[in-house]
Amino acid sequence: MKKSWLIAAGGLVVVIAVVLYFVGKKPGGTAPQDAANAQMAPEHLEMIKSLATRLEQNPTDGKGWAMLARAYAVLGRYNEALPAYEKAANLIQNDPVLLVDYADVLAAANGRNLQGKPLELVQRALMIDPGNVKGLNLMGSAAFQAGDYTHAIGYWDRLLKMLPPDSPNAKQVSANIANAHARESGQPQSSTAPAPSAAGSAQISGMVSLSPALAAKASPTDTVFVYAKAVSGPPAPLAVIRAQVKDLPQRFVLNDAMAMMPNAKISNFKEVVVSAKVSKSGNATPQSGDLRGEVASVKVGADNVQLVIDKVVP
Repeated sequence: MKKSWLIAAGGLVVVIAVVLYFVGKKPGGTAPQDAANAQMAPEHLEMIKSLATRLEQNPTDGKGWAMLARAYAVLGRYNEALPAYEKAANLIQNDPVLLVDYADVLAAANGRNLQGKPLELVQRALMIDPGNVKGLNLMGSAAFQAGDYTHAIGYWDRLLKMLPPDSPNAKQVSANIANAHARESGQPQSSTAPAPSAAGSAQISGMVSLSPALAAKASPTDTVFVYAKAVSGPPAPLAVIRAQVKDLPQRFVLNDAMAMMPNAKISNFKEVVVSAKVSKSGNATPQSGDLRGEVASVKVGADNVQLVIDKVVP
């Protein structure tokens, strides 16, 4: 009973942390590295510290480490996420979902480079589950990065066969394959490797862009968050992805594969609010001077949503 209570309490802490990062009050001049602390009441900070302490005292709680790692990753706190993922992966060795998530975050922390350990993690995941959607997509992206367009096409072909033919994800994978074919024939269509795109029946897709009027206020390496929240319901994001200003405009897909908590998914709702934010600090907490955009009341399943970052956070 005690162990079950600790796991449940850990889940509660993760939810509180994520909610505070996305819907907390504006910090008002706080230094970027202190922004998170400025938005949390002392008791909330104590709860997060308490979760980490409980996990250190109960180091065999693999699910707890995975939960904490995922929350840190969504918030961009990679220095804390990666050790937690390492502990979780050592304890839960046959979970392909955990392995590909770990690989994804490790690559993001290294400039989106999938070579090396991220690739090894994905390969391990596919040995366990050869049909893992995210794993196939990451393998395709890794091969594309390495200039191995033949294998990139092979992985994406396998993935494409698993997707509904008319889904936005299928269209994105088809575009990736076309890009790889063009590169293979010496006629590149894109200067960057296609972004991974996880599949899901309940999703929202579209294009996020930065208003030309605000272009001078952003740097190429500023972090971009794109996320969906319920119109009325839990304030925590239902799905989140990260990019950089230099990637804009960029096509995005938000679906259940990007959910932060199992019971808070896009598929649970008919309508959501889709937002984007440019953060100079790399933190999800809104800060004065950040740039943002929003599309309200988007029906789940919508394609071609045009999300423009066109406002400055006061």
